[in-house]
Amino acid sequence: MEGIKRRDFLKCGLGGMAAVVVGSAMPWLQKEAQGAVHAQILNFRITDALKDMATHNTINSAQCYFWIYKEESLPAESPGPYIFTTEGDTIRINITNDLDEPHALFIPGMFNSGPIAPGQTIHKFFTATTAGTHMYFDNLNAPVNRVMGLHGAFVVMPKAPAPGHKFTPYSQPTPAVQRLFDDFGTAPWWPGLAWEQGDPTTDTPPFRQYIWILHQASPNLFGQVGNFTPGQDFPAAQFVNRFLHDPFDPAKPTTNAIPQYFTISGQAGHFSHTSPYICPHGRVGEPALVRILNAGLWTHSMHLHANHYYVLSMNGVVQKNLLWLDLFNHFPMTVIDWMIPYMRPPDVPNVRGIGRADAGLQSLSGPGNTWPPNEELNTLIPENLTAKDAGGNPISLAVQLSPLCYPMHDHSEPSQTSQGGNYNMGLISGLNFIGDRNTPGAVNFPNQPIIHGPGPGPGVYMPAVPPPWFAE
Repeated sequence: MEGIKRRDFLKCGLGGMAAVVVGSAMPWLQKEAQGAVHAQILNFRITDALKDMATHNTINSAQCYFWIYKEESLPAESPGPYIFTTEGDTIRINITNDLDEPHALFIPGMFNSGPIAPGQTIHKFFTATTAGTHMYFDNLNAPVNRVMGLHGAFVVMPKAPAPGHKFTPYSQPTPAVQRLFDDFGTAPWWPGLAWEQGDPTTDTPPFRQYIWILHQASPNLFGQVGNFTPGQDFPAAQFVNRFLHDPFDPAKPTTNAIPQYFTISGQAGHFSHTSPYICPHGRVGEPALVRILNAGLWTHSMHLHANHYYVLSMNGVVQKNLLWLDLFNHFPMTVIDWMIPYMRPPDVPNVRGIGRADAGLQSLSGPGNTWPPNEELNTLIPENLTAKDAGGNPISLAVQLSPLCYPMHDHSEPSQTSQGGNYNMGLISGLNFIGDRNTPGAVNFPNQPIIHGPGPGPGVYMPAVPPPWFAE
């Protein structure tokens, strides 16, 4: 942003999200996790940065100006770092405001820093009272400060499950949620692993969970906010109207204020679709939790292929009657948890068409077992279809149903692309099936997000490396 001269800028890259663990319950994460730190005190600076976005072209440098929460021990990034803690822990936080107008850090129902003047540092503490998924954000001059980049995920894990039950993500799960988590790994319709259960022989960690922070960015509008009169707030009504309704003028590509980037946890398209921090990777029978926080101003209709998912919690309310679907609206400022059961993809149909191990499998190629899903793993679609390479040698065009990456995309059409015309540079992720737990020779896949086990027990973190088939 050439017009912004107020300070030197950090240049954010396209790396994975960083995390910080606060409190005393999980000291193992400090030495096990790459990209995560363990801290007794959070030291945040409210500052700004230029971030390299998805790609470059002649009319757009693919950089965007942001306001950011910068934790002193982690690289600069937008959104702010994931913060993990355990229910009941006391969180100490120091916050310095390096910008020209008052800012804040707010966690609904848990913490409110109040206005922090330019150049001021405050020292606060609070208690993590409620297990679940929470958004932290700047609640001043709403929604400008939040949408400019001042937001992140704050995850509180429960200390222990109820006696005689398995872990859920919540302090007080409803009977329906508790039943679902109790059934994982034991009930005949959910064979495999429980959520809290890992398997070191397959590099499968316990407490498999991912964070999707939904956001939209407008380089032109964000740059204008950065250039606004120092010490004054950019008018919120004008910001919202231009962000959502500015008419597109192809003759003025440097002034239009509508979003050009639609991101998941700061990444778009290929970068979110292939990131093991964002795109779930697992085998059939390894259920995974996805925490989704919409920090922007856009409503996203999130559609997952291969599996239906359970909606566990909405805006802190654990659900009594679990919705089970493959598309759900995420409105601005909603915080919603999904549970993906990692059942056999329904591409191989059975009587009920939902991939469970019912009787009466409707086979594509003859009789087969519903578990292990050998039919799915061994099915090639289309069969026996070949082409020829440049040397005239035959090459197969068949595709296995598993291992296979299925898409997650947004049915809100404008967010399908970044900078226009490129579907796979929009708000998209996926669901990677990397095989079956019971199949000999299944791929061992060490790519997992930062995994936080609740309570004082041990946890496992596997470093993020590119999936082997992406590099071929």
